[in-house]
Amino acid sequence: MSELDIEKKASHSGDIVTEEAIHGDADAGHMHRSLKGRQVSMIAIAGTLGTGLFLGSGKALTNGGPVGALLGYLIVGGLVGLMMYALGEMMVWDPSAGGFIEFSTRYVDPAQGFAMGWQFWFQAVMTCPTEIVAASIVIEFWDTNNNHKAIYIAVMLIGIVLVNFAGVKYFGEFEFWFATLKILTAIGLIIVLLVVDLGGAPDHDRRGFRYWRLEPFNNGFFDLVPPSKARFLGFWAVFTQAAFSYGGMEGLAMICLEAANPRVSMRTAVRAIFYRIVLLYVFAILLIGMCVQRSDPNLLQANAEATGTAAESPFVIIIDNAKIKVLPHIINAVVLTSAFSAGNEFLYSSSRSLFMLAQEGKAPRILARVNSRGVPVPSLLICALFACLGFLACGKAGANDAFNWFSNITTLGSLITWMGIAFAHIRWTKGMKVQGLSRSELPFSSFLMPWGSWVVLISFAIITFFNGFTACITHPFDYQSFISAYINIPFFAILFVGWKIAKRTKWVSYEEMDCSTHYVEDSVVAWLQQLALIIERSMLHYTKLQLLPPAALLIVKLPHLRHRRKALDCGREEDAGAGGREYSSLPSRSLVILALRAWLVAPLTL
Repeated sequence: MSELDIEKKASHSGDIVTEEAIHGDADAGHMHRSLKGRQVSMIAIAGTLGTGLFLGSGKALTNGGPVGALLGYLIVGGLVGLMMYALGEMMVWDPSAGGFIEFSTRYVDPAQGFAMGWQFWFQAVMTCPTEIVAASIVIEFWDTNNNHKAIYIAVMLIGIVLVNFAGVKYFGEFEFWFATLKILTAIGLIIVLLVVDLGGAPDHDRRGFRYWRLEPFNNGFFDLVPPSKARFLGFWAVFTQAAFSYGGMEGLAMICLEAANPRVSMRTAVRAIFYRIVLLYVFAILLIGMCVQRSDPNLLQANAEATGTAAESPFVIIIDNAKIKVLPHIINAVVLTSAFSAGNEFLYSSSRSLFMLAQEGKAPRILARVNSRGVPVPSLLICALFACLGFLACGKAGANDAFNWFSNITTLGSLITWMGIAFAHIRWTKGMKVQGLSRSELPFSSFLMPWGSWVVLISFAIITFFNGFTACITHPFDYQSFISAYINIPFFAILFVGWKIAKRTKWVSYEEMDCSTHYVEDSVVAWLQQLALIIERSMLHYTKLQLLPPAALLIVKLPHLRHRRKALDCGREEDAGAGGREYSSLPSRSLVILALRAWLVAPLTL
């Protein structure tokens, strides 16, 4: 296949095409758009809905109190929602781009694209062993033999790698069902908490808003005085916990390149992910604060020990207090599957981000190679090697220390990524305005933009700056926590400055910004293709009734053409057939003109 054919193929399907494809290995040269709309939304949910809700929500309640925790999750959830809408506008406008990595390169500075890409890769590749270690800790709820830990880690690591090697089609189906399980579990737990709060549990204690009246905020946070200072800083500490819980939503950008009909599926996914995740978290935090007191001894002890098992979950503590049996084992099993699913999703995200970096020349070119199933094997192998860091949990320090070490490394990663997305969106909207492009042309937009991006950028910058404040109020000064809270900032700065000096990159001006080269009116194309399909079916029906001669169908050859395009989108050139080659480059408008011509000719043939 010629280079021109491949470029046409990329323009129709939106696939990323590598140099290997241009030089003849078409099957190994591009990813497959195999993810269905239902899978796209669930994959991002699978990486977000997990230990942050089932385990971490108890820590948020302890720090901020029931009202402080609810407000913290509401505020951060709203900011993350604005960030997702900003990212969604750019993704739907150009679904063929390499996510926020390419957006930063194209709209800000190639140095920021380099720093954003490697920072996100580092965040994702470190989170994968974090989730594997978390899963091994969860298993300790049933098996306390530390000698078995290495076996459990190896089994989970092999399972995660095999799912990713199987191809995006199987990966998407796997994550769809795991995400469905987590959503159903979260909804079920919310219903259980509602029953407990209204007095339907075996203890028949109608709690209502009792704990909201007793201690709405944490008056004793770090024993600070006056109490107003303790209440405010306890509430502020919830922001970091909430940001950790919502982390992973931006991974939707990694999925865009392998989504079928991305302009439609991304638009739906952005809305669905925001409402499902934020509403689930907010309702869960609301009911947790209604069902258990912030100063409950079991909750304080669980957070102090930080076991990582179901014993730390506020859901389990509430269920135990209400004298409900069996459920702790069920919750622990769900937490285990959540950790496994999240590790699977972060291995996917890290391998795709490394692939995109290689595509842009910011990583070795060999990492851009893709096999016939659309899997970037070299990138996946590199990321799988980093996942082996999970075996550090088998050392003398133990699994809990390893989990905390990995978690601290990735604490600030999401905040930096969210700020980078907001900044790229601000410059993109300004560039569109300078180049005479109106926001009314966007196929997906929010009335809160672009001012919403400014709110996101400023708010997350403030949260980032005060991220390690607890180390400063600890006596003696906790330098280890302070370093882990801010280590990502110098890491990002070194990447940015180093690439800028090495490549002498320049700030992208608004006039030279590439805002429209890759844009295609897919919404119009989809409408035209639907019209062509209706016409084709009508003509087939008339032919069967012998109201049209069979020759009328030869005017457009739509059945063969649709098969040809589907084969091209799936990367199967040999399945398309040689007879359709002359039609593969026809734009959809021309095809519909041919179809309409056939429709007009039909009455003349009766």
